[in-house]
Amino acid sequence: MMKVGIRAHDMGNYNLEDFSSLLKKITSLDGQCMQLALGKSFINFKVSKENLNTDLAGFLKNNLTEEKVRLSVLGCYINMGNPDREKRYADIEKFKYHLEFSKNFDNCIVGTETGCLTTDYTYTPLNDTEEAFNTFLDTLKEIVSHAEKTGTFVGIEGVKKDIICTPEKMDLALKAVPSENLKVIFDPTNYLDITNFQNQKEIIEKAFELFSDKIQIIHLKDFLVEDNRLKVVPIGHGNFDIKTLLECIKKYNLDVDILLENSTPETAKECVKFINESNI
Repeated sequence: MMKVGIRAHDMGNYNLEDFSSLLKKITSLDGQCMQLALGKSFINFKVSKENLNTDLAGFLKNNLTEEKVRLSVLGCYINMGNPDREKRYADIEKFKYHLEFSKNFDNCIVGTETGCLTTDYTYTPLNDTEEAFNTFLDTLKEIVSHAEKTGTFVGIEGVKKDIICTPEKMDLALKAVPSENLKVIFDPTNYLDITNFQNQKEIIEKAFELFSDKIQIIHLKDFLVEDNRLKVVPIGHGNFDIKTLLECIKKYNLDVDILLENSTPETAKECVKFINESNI
């Protein structure tokens, strides 16, 4: 059954010991599941292998159970295309211990975008080169191999400015690393810019045609066209074709969690309502 949830860091900054208050905020906004990036949500928490331990897992799990919120995605967003091999492999190790930590939570994936062929994670035309794709693949193979060994799941998210920038390139990546432990976080708005937003229906349908069986999470936000660019806004506040998205979810009979992006404590409840009413 489709659940709608919220990214924790969109709800503001909390101390780790106030996790229950964060969960209560999410449920008060009708969120049923969440994405949690520990370093983004908790201002007094340092992400390290030592700190992602059984005590932390027990604390988080007890609160999640108490508030009846599912942890859908553990965020560990790294630059999978970083040409600095030393820094990239440090990120790979970070991702690996997030995978190990995710075992404490049922059906939880560790999520990341796919990166750029730059050390500062900024767009470059070189993202569309064989070098960039192979660098990304090297990272993907490393983390998926670890997921297979540990019985955990990697979720990758395409973005128009990144190496995996179209549904077709996502399909190439999934075919290059065939694994049951590799999933997709599908954010349809991520694939759009000023050059192709009018083709959003075809882009959404193509993604489902190519890899619907891999989609576990959907990130959902909206957009407006302003000053010859797309401005991101909360879902229901722009021109996103939610009808096509929901039709595809039904057509392919997907059991997915939908996570709001770019919502706030002031807009999230309205966004959840918009999704649920659109799904009738």
